[in-house]
Amino acid sequence: MSSNSDEKRRNANVRQKNANVHQDRDRTTKIVHSQFDNIGLTKRNAEYMFKFNQAISGTKLTADQQGEIVKKMVDELLAEQKSGKTARNMWGTVDQKVESILNPPKRPADPIKDYWPNAGYNMLLFFVIFSFLYGITYFFSKGGQQTTMGITGIVVTAVVAGLGIPALTMLIQPGVKHKYSLWVRIPLIILFFLVWMFIFFLAGMLPAVINPILNPYAYIVLGLLGAVAAFFVKRRWNITGGLF
Repeated sequence: MSSNSDEKRRNANVRQKNANVHQDRDRTTKIVHSQFDNIGLTKRNAEYMFKFNQAISGTKLTADQQGEIVKKMVDELLAEQKSGKTARNMWGTVDQKVESILNPPKRPADPIKDYWPNAGYNMLLFFVIFSFLYGITYFFSKGGQQTTMGITGIVVTAVVAGLGIPALTMLIQPGVKHKYSLWVRIPLIILFFLVWMFIFFLAGMLPAVINPILNPYAYIVLGLLGAVAAFFVKRRWNITGGLF
């Protein structure tokens, strides 16, 4: 009899603890829900924000980040619901909104806005190509003849190519309404390459005083450094007008 009484007492204590836990959860839920009830949101939008707040609290975002996101959404809702919009119309389901915050879509490519990052990346890219070209070909040339392009010439031709390639990309980008017809853009592209080749030719004729020819190992080292820089530039910015 004593063991049965002890077991009943333990079961009663367990039930009481569970009941207290449920009461605490309900009390916490009501407190959190009340944060969205009397701030001007419609009942539907307040319910959405309550569910969103619960969902976002289960992510790895910090409390400050969560609070900032929730505040921004509430402010936006208060403004947009005046025209009849709901949170579901604006952001989809709660799960969809949380996913868009944790994994935001990448910004679409904008060749005009991204021109300078693209230009810088292409400058580095052509600098790497020419540095390796003149550094490596030295070892395959007959009698180890020196390269005919100095470092200044390499830099000049790389800069011109870097500035031009993103512009050419804008001229041939598909799905865009171009200012000029295809028959105008094609000659512009050809003209750029002719100008670039002419500059390339002139750069090779610069005097050694301002266009020193480096040791082939120096070209290879510079090429490696340029490749590392190009890698980080491409990784840091949304490069869309790159040759590679």
